[in-house]
Amino acid sequence: MKLLNSIAVALLVLLSIQIQAQNRPNILWINGDDLGAELSCYGNPDVYTPHMDKLASEGIRFTKAYSNAAVCSASRSSMITGMYPPSVNSHDHRTIDKTPLPQGIEPIVTYFQEAGYYCINGNARNPKVKGKGDYNFTNKIEYDDINWNTRAEGQPFFAQIQINDPHRTFHHDKEHPIDYKTVSMPKCYPDYPLLKADWAWYLESVQHADNYVGQILKRLEEEGLANNTIVILFGDHGRPHLRDKQFLYEGGIHIPLIVRYPDGKNAGTVDEQLISLIDVAASTLAMANIKQPKHMQGIDLLGKKPNKRKYIYAFRDRAGDAPDNIRSICDGQYKLIWNRMPNQPYMQLSSYKRLQYPAYTLYHEYYKSGKLKAPYSQFMASTRPEIELYDLNQDPNELNNLANKKDYANIKNKLFKKLESQMPKFEENRIAEAPETTLKAKKSSDAYLKTSLKKRGLDPNISDKDLLIYWEELLLK
Repeated sequence: MKLLNSIAVALLVLLSIQIQAQNRPNILWINGDDLGAELSCYGNPDVYTPHMDKLASEGIRFTKAYSNAAVCSASRSSMITGMYPPSVNSHDHRTIDKTPLPQGIEPIVTYFQEAGYYCINGNARNPKVKGKGDYNFTNKIEYDDINWNTRAEGQPFFAQIQINDPHRTFHHDKEHPIDYKTVSMPKCYPDYPLLKADWAWYLESVQHADNYVGQILKRLEEEGLANNTIVILFGDHGRPHLRDKQFLYEGGIHIPLIVRYPDGKNAGTVDEQLISLIDVAASTLAMANIKQPKHMQGIDLLGKKPNKRKYIYAFRDRAGDAPDNIRSICDGQYKLIWNRMPNQPYMQLSSYKRLQYPAYTLYHEYYKSGKLKAPYSQFMASTRPEIELYDLNQDPNELNNLANKKDYANIKNKLFKKLESQMPKFEENRIAEAPETTLKAKKSSDAYLKTSLKKRGLDPNISDKDLLIYWEELLLK
């Protein structure tokens, strides 16, 4: 009898959860891989993004949204837990010595499933395979499926649809080609034809991402789901260019964020508050009426009783064969970057960038020949200042370091004190990578580079001069 009563109680609890879940909205994350804020609705005149623009007109466009890391695995580990990367020991890109999440911390997928949601991770390019995960912890996330149509009738879903574009290798857009001769480059880069061609290629890949967004939104409409689905579109971090991805400058962490509510709430509005990707995790739980765990560092900025964020924090550690340790804090106008390995040059060897970024080779070759002029040549310095400080209102390209300017001493001291004081808490669970592990990463990256160059028909030990010629022949046709 006791067993039967226990079973009955368990069934009632399960039924209660299912009934509550049916009254909750579907939530859809659309995640662009390496998608920076280079969209038409964000003011870029050279790119054609009608679907994301339409989504922005129907929702809320956030202008000051940021990732917590400038590389995918650290950022994705952060966003799926609502925790800063070192707080869950997920700070190194593609962590080799992975560990479980700290005690009591779960991916938000777990909380959704406990609340009766059906959780999927889909792939926009190939709906028959699962979407990108790329998490730096050993916990396996047990998604229910890759397609929300397999859920029970009336069951709400929490879905992530991963879009591979505009991650390199870029793809041309034959329907809406972009003439590199007419594009406007970000002012943080010199105006060279090769870099403009690479930039135009990136924008065409952004357009591919936009096409996938259109397909996803069309599917919601056709299946009658748009009227009960909150859509959240963002990039996992900033754009894949030389001083952007893997760095904590604006190009590396500034992302698009668009939220569309099914009832048209605040449609077409622009929100200038500071928001972090871990806040998207916290806010998503609030949207589903799921209580936020106390450990979560994200803030509900989108719910019924939104809070306000005073600072954005970002983190960079080893990425491939490029070990580093950078932390940053931004109050919306001033950004302070703390280079905790200042003897490491900006342009240390990065096999990934040498293989994929024309600018990486161009900078090295032009600097050797004296063609790379200031202020761009400062990125070739053999060391870095320990502290960098930028006024984003006056210097959005972050080329004029104010850290040693007397007039900015108070601002620097305030931001640094705040950043430094937070590190013991943020890094409580961080495990520094062992030297032998870093060496393993370097050897693996070197092998990847040489194998990939061979596949392109290039000498694995090709010189910068010859590699630059390869890029020019490929892009300046």
